[in-house]
Amino acid sequence: MPFNRLQPMLIASLLPLLVFTWFSRDYIGQIDFWLLWLVAMTLVGLPLVFAEIGLAHRSGTSPLVGLPMLTREADVSTVWRGFGWLTIVLLLAVVGHLLASSGEIIHPLVSNIALPALLAIMVLIVIGLSFIKHLAGWLAVGFAVAALVVNVMQGGFVAWQMTATSLTEWAGAVVLALVCVGAGTGLYWHARTHQMLTMSNTATDQARESASRYVLPVWSFQLLAGALIAMTLSPNSAMAAVLNALAMLAGAAYLLHILTHQVSLRLQQQQFNFLALVVLAVLSLALAMLPTAWLNQLIIVISLVTAVWLAVFAGWQMKISHLRKSLNFSSEGLYNLWRIAVRIIVPLAVILAMVGWVLGLAK
Repeated sequence: MPFNRLQPMLIASLLPLLVFTWFSRDYIGQIDFWLLWLVAMTLVGLPLVFAEIGLAHRSGTSPLVGLPMLTREADVSTVWRGFGWLTIVLLLAVVGHLLASSGEIIHPLVSNIALPALLAIMVLIVIGLSFIKHLAGWLAVGFAVAALVVNVMQGGFVAWQMTATSLTEWAGAVVLALVCVGAGTGLYWHARTHQMLTMSNTATDQARESASRYVLPVWSFQLLAGALIAMTLSPNSAMAAVLNALAMLAGAAYLLHILTHQVSLRLQQQQFNFLALVVLAVLSLALAMLPTAWLNQLIIVISLVTAVWLAVFAGWQMKISHLRKSLNFSSEGLYNLWRIAVRIIVPLAVILAMVGWVLGLAK
């Protein structure tokens, strides 16, 4: 029961701790970039988290299972159900990147083992850790925090400076915000529905609660976690790097557990399917064989696409009355403000980020 209550906070801390360095290492200490990140977290991240929780309250189950019901209710094309599988692909890419990144750190320490063989061994370890479920996530947070402490003790804090702002920086800030809030991964959707089904109150009673009571604490915690990480340097010592690698392995196990749970529910309406676990682990291993630079770009593309997909589906395809009831804001004005953000501001901000990303590739 305590794990279910704390699962949103686990996800909120896990994502920034594990993946921030993939997209922020070029912007360390740049005040203007982190101000853009705060703007992106507010204008893009926050409305999308509200959208996911609204859809979670409406469906009462995970994205893969809930989307067919939502599209039938909204009387829209079944194409919109593809968002559920996009979340699976995005999470697989993240797991593959975690494996590849940890492999890059560990391989020099065991150079007598070929990298593909090492990655295969690591996948077996991740499969084993996935059976301890949420504990793997907390283990990842523990290792990541330890790496952060060691890094600060040995390297200190970042020296801040103001630099020129560009559209490419906006693209990086939006991607970092999307990764931070897990937009497009379905993690909060999954966590919220799991929480609704396992808490003492019925799912119906839970769904009547205001989404703000769930979203705002999680979003605020992400801002705090992101700000703390922004003030530190990338792991620059052997001990910090190894701790970070162990954190990524445990984090990959936790995400693999969530992936297996969602796919198992979709395929056989049961919470665990060993064949699904094996197939997902093999796919993650295949992705881990790719260069991390390629995985970075893959995650960026899928994150931007899923963000627009989620915004358009929640803002333009879902019926107004359904989401108004699911979000249960304290006033009509707040609901209208969210609706403007998710229908107009989020798509425009993400499209602008796509332009900045293309310009960055062209340089």
